[in-house]
Amino acid sequence: MHGWLAFIIGVLTAVGGFLFFSAFEGVAFYGVALQVEVAIAAALLIVAGIVAYIFYVGIKAQEKNVKTGREALVGSKGIATSDLKPRGEIRVQGEFWQATAKNTEILNGQPVEVVGMEGMFLVVKPPAVQEEKA
Repeated sequence: MHGWLAFIIGVLTAVGGFLFFSAFEGVAFYGVALQVEVAIAAALLIVAGIVAYIFYVGIKAQEKNVKTGREALVGSKGIATSDLKPRGEIRVQGEFWQATAKNTEILNGQPVEVVGMEGMFLVVKPPAVQEEKA
């Protein structure tokens, strides 16, 4: 797919550049007015720019690391939807999960941070309190 996009970019750029050059030199093809030739060249170069942007976005998307499962959940912040004494339910990344509180009790509505996973249960703790600088 990317090869075809690169090919299209090259062809559009070459033809658009050729038409610009020939229009500025005063050479008209098939009796077309020079202004029309310049307009066609500009349109081809604009389309080439759009296709080049699509090409760039596609390449960047392939380089991005996809996080799913455990890697995506550990470190995420959520909120308790029931009391965790020590087990209960939390909501993290828009999903409800069964969770176990680590060394503490967490009340309904309190924020939580996912620190691990045991089977299908998330292990959570209250988020670290950041000290205020005076």
